Amino acid sequence: MRKAYANRGLELPTQKNSNVASAKPRSKPKPNALQVDNLPKDQINQLMVNDPPSELLPTQKNLNVALAKPTSKPNNKPNAPHHQNKQPFRKSKSSRSTNQPINPILSSKILQELIDVPTIQSPKLRATACPVSQPTTDDYRLNITHGAKLIFADDQQKQTCLLNANFIQGHATQCHGAINDEREIVLGLDFGTSSMKVVIGDSTLGIAFAVPFTAENGIKRYLLPSHVYETKGVFSLQQGEQDYRDLKLSLIANPTNLILQKNVIAFLAFVIRYTRSWLFHEHADKYCNTRIFWKLKIGLPVAHHLDQSLSKVFSQSGLIAWLVANTQGEITTAVIDSARVLCNVPTKEDIEIEVVPEIAAQIYGFVKSNQFDKRALNLYLMVDVGAGTVDSSLFQVRSAKAGRCDFEFFTSVVEPLGVMNLHRYRVKWWQTALQKNGDIRFFQSLEKLKFQTDREVAIPDYYSDYFKGISVGFADDKQTPDNIFFGKVREQVKGKTYWKTWKSRLLKQAELQGIPVFYCGGGMRMPFYQRLHDQLHSDPSCSWLSAIPHRIECPKRLNAPGLQREDFDRLTVAYGLSFLEVGKITKAIPQPNQIDYPVSNWQENYINKDQC
Repeated sequence: MRKAYANRGLELPTQKNSNVASAKPRSKPKPNALQVDNLPKDQINQLMVNDPPSELLPTQKNLNVALAKPTSKPNNKPNAPHHQNKQPFRKSKSSRSTNQPINPILSSKILQELIDVPTIQSPKLRATACPVSQPTTDDYRLNITHGAKLIFADDQQKQTCLLNANFIQGHATQCHGAINDEREIVLGLDFGTSSMKVVIGDSTLGIAFAVPFTAENGIKRYLLPSHVYETKGVFSLQQGEQDYRDLKLSLIANPTNLILQKNVIAFLAFVIRYTRSWLFHEHADKYCNTRIFWKLKIGLPVAHHLDQSLSKVFSQSGLIAWLVANTQGEITTAVIDSARVLCNVPTKEDIEIEVVPEIAAQIYGFVKSNQFDKRALNLYLMVDVGAGTVDSSLFQVRSAKAGRCDFEFFTSVVEPLGVMNLHRYRVKWWQTALQKNGDIRFFQSLEKLKFQTDREVAIPDYYSDYFKGISVGFADDKQTPDNIFFGKVREQVKGKTYWKTWKSRLLKQAELQGIPVFYCGGGMRMPFYQRLHDQLHSDPSCSWLSAIPHRIECPKRLNAPGLQREDFDRLTVAYGLSFLEVGKITKAIPQPNQIDYPVSNWQENYINKDQC
């Protein structure tokens, strides 16, 4: 220490040995700390070490100065000498200090964070600059009051009360009577993650019937929960020992699983039985003398429809379900196994099974309206927010012969970002946040809220609405669970579907600017997903990226008592399936880059006489 002072031209402050008794009594207690008020800050830095002597303590005045003035930037150059980039040392003017030293409990490590990094460092431990922490998902603080409680409870799903339970027992394929007419009837099955929607289409009469399943009001009466029960090999729509849910997504994830196929077949068989029985009961006057040729159309997301193996599984499951529905008695595993064998044998069944892209069916109502111009480019962006998934596609529609429509899909993406997956993401976040905070009171209650994706229950609009008495403060609002999840939704729709169409050289910017976009599905009722309107309407960083919202109006020929016009988008797929005649379905390929070949001069093919 003495040598360090001598190198700087200073004299080491001395202190008398406290063990030697003084001849003169002291009026004041002997000082036990060195006043450093009179030293300049750079001199203090030269004197500070990682383990300074206890006599070297700053006063409150120096500490205030250190707090007020930002620290200097550390030298990031490797192996830089300690005196590099330092100002020359200058002696300070002497002045009398009246400040008293602060509490010596303040450690040397805290002092080093308040003032510049010293040039003299301890050989045991080098001082390093603390990195500035960037906001992460953990940069939040929970404020939990004593009366905190979970206000979003598990509303147990009620047993499905069918409008007429006897309909699921009907197996007749014709409305008995004297046959004097023949007609094709189409059953459009919108097999959704959470619910089934069915529309019966009769192109001869030019009318469609939305099939009601329950006595609920509005759109709910046309929604049948997509789950089935089983008890010892006997299936039911209303109760049973085993409750099978997530029927559609489970089969899509593992299409070769025979058990999952059997569950889907049983559910579809009940739907077919109910639909035909309802039609014959409610509209017997129209079909009692008509021989009906049936056509069954099942909707499937475009990305899955283009998978031929998966499309075949759903088509075969629909055929087996039709054969099962034609049998008398209960629907059992044995009946399904027998029908599986029969489906490979030619039969006299008047049935045609077709798997159709859901989005192609959704746009049908618009294509057949007065808003559709056959001479226009007819590029469309469709976003369907369901309970389990978000299905987004950008495609072109062309009118074909015999009233058919050709579809060319440029991009099509299906991701598990639907309403119930948003809900489960929020629940998981709350469990993690509370656990990190040391509060596990609500863990089990939150665990019970992880519904299957076939639930129709409305979830809170925001993640913060799950609790009362708990507030969350984020260092960066972009890191809230809702904003993180919505970022994935935005990336799918705006990035992977819309922007990628241009990036992959499928379409030009001028063709994509102002493209019509249709928002469908029950999830679009939530303010969370309605944010897509603003995200797709304009982008300051990309002027051509602008989609104009359009609406598919409810057609007059749809017979659906009690349905509000604003809820028709929930039935657009089933309605389109009941009438749409699909022509070609193609997937666009990128346009080749234009290659500019050099123009050859005719003289290059001949030898100049001067070269001979």
